[in-house]
Amino acid sequence: MMTFHVPGEPAVQTRDVGACASLSPRAVWIDLLDPTREEEHAVEVALGQEIPTRDEMQALEPSSRLYQEGNVLFMAATLLAGSEGGHPERIPVSFILTPERLVTVRYDSSPRAFEVFTARWGSKPGEYDSGLKTFKGLLDAVVESLADVLEWTGDGLDRLSLEVLSDGKKEDGASPPPRRPLQADFQRILRRIGRLSDFASRARESVLSFSRVVTFFREVSKNDAALAPANAHLKSLADDLSSLGDHASFLSNKVSFLLDATLGLINNEQNGIIKIVSVAAVVFLPPTLVASIYGMNFQHMPELGWRLGYPMALALMVVSAVLPWVVFRRKGWL
Repeated sequence: MMTFHVPGEPAVQTRDVGACASLSPRAVWIDLLDPTREEEHAVEVALGQEIPTRDEMQALEPSSRLYQEGNVLFMAATLLAGSEGGHPERIPVSFILTPERLVTVRYDSSPRAFEVFTARWGSKPGEYDSGLKTFKGLLDAVVESLADVLEWTGDGLDRLSLEVLSDGKKEDGASPPPRRPLQADFQRILRRIGRLSDFASRARESVLSFSRVVTFFREVSKNDAALAPANAHLKSLADDLSSLGDHASFLSNKVSFLLDATLGLINNEQNGIIKIVSVAAVVFLPPTLVASIYGMNFQHMPELGWRLGYPMALALMVVSAVLPWVVFRRKGWL
């Protein structure tokens, strides 16, 4: 799908390769969504500029995906998609910035940044009258989208922290705390930690990817007077991305802490179960010994002919069971 954005006009979506010749020269932003080879070739012919394919960009090292040919910048980054559905994915996006227009190539329609910026373009079509302004506006939408993802991840970790670390006691003036997790809840908690960890790590990867794009653009703009007006705005974006990177690192550390805390609670629960089983075994061991002695079939056992032998054996078993339990309670082992 090809989408042509012409200043002052509604965006045109089409798969008609014949329309490229008339629409491409007037458009300041051409968005190629999962394009076929015919669509890529039609845009290349209309613009006189080669468009790198998905395989070509992915075959390069990350540091080699940012380069300049003449006055055209080629930049590839990784964008986070699918965050709303709970299944984040890394989507490669290519930016081709020429003096006249911006060409973006992506292979998934779910990145929210493109949806937000497309709506913004529709409400203010005259504001983005050049490829450079469009590039800046699109980067703004990307940063906002990444900030929303990290904020959502942080909120999820905060709720999970209250659930995992709550002692079940209500403080004065506070709302009732969440109940302490049961043994059966820990599997669900571990899955939630895994999902939030995936969000944080993928968002951090996307932040680093766009940080490289912004850094590359700023270095090129130092020697290009046409790009210099955007340098101040890109510096602000670089600061924002740096802050988001720090926040993503903080969330990753928090995920590690919650994982360690959850595993520690699981170990405590398991140790409590093992302790109960061990105490039960120790408590019932003496009665079992008494019962075993008087269950032997020797002919000469004095207690067998004693009228009070049976009650004495029962009393001895009860005492031998209660005595270890009392000792354990006094020592604080129960």
